[in-house]
Amino acid sequence: MIRCIFTALVMFVCLLLPFAASAGTYEDYMAAKQKQAEATKPAIRKTIPVVADTLAAQLDAQLRQKLDLDEGDVEGYGVIVTTPVALEDLEETSSLARQMSEEVSRWLVNSGYNVQEIRKSRSVLFEPRGGEFVLSRRTHVLANENVRATIIVTGTYTQTLNRVRFNMRFIHAPTNEVLAMATQTLPLNAEMRLLTASSNDNRGVLPSVGTSF
Repeated sequence: MIRCIFTALVMFVCLLLPFAASAGTYEDYMAAKQKQAEATKPAIRKTIPVVADTLAAQLDAQLRQKLDLDEGDVEGYGVIVTTPVALEDLEETSSLARQMSEEVSRWLVNSGYNVQEIRKSRSVLFEPRGGEFVLSRRTHVLANENVRATIIVTGTYTQTLNRVRFNMRFIHAPTNEVLAMATQTLPLNAEMRLLTASSNDNRGVLPSVGTSF
């Protein structure tokens, strides 16, 4: 009797082995197929708008998490977007950096933020060819009675031979607290290189009449 039961168990196990083997083979096949699909999937081309959208989305997500904001809650936040400056020289910028700030502003406006124009403000250091700056990261200049803003978007960039790395921040204007940080790298092609030339050749950063430190 025991021998019959043992024989039946052995036969049952033998019957299950092919199914187990085929299941493992199928899983391996599907995993290999998925890996192949990912390898052949075209990579997203990193353009200025794509990188700007990624930076802004990361900043937005971090801010919402930090302040526990729901969808639509950002409408009450006044935002000023400044031009990213060179990490090695905070008074240097480029056409590429100015375009990046424009694209970040676009994303924030479309997401409901109250983005304010500062080019006509009397409280911003203004460089005629370079755009607006937060020189030496002195954000309190923008947090006075002439500019109503809760958040200031500042950034720096570092250029290497083949890419530019942007580091952007959400800064709480009244306290200078960093609310969010994001980093993205933009590959340089021939077109992008034309935009990376510094605007410092003929600079002359002049404070406006209403600016004081």
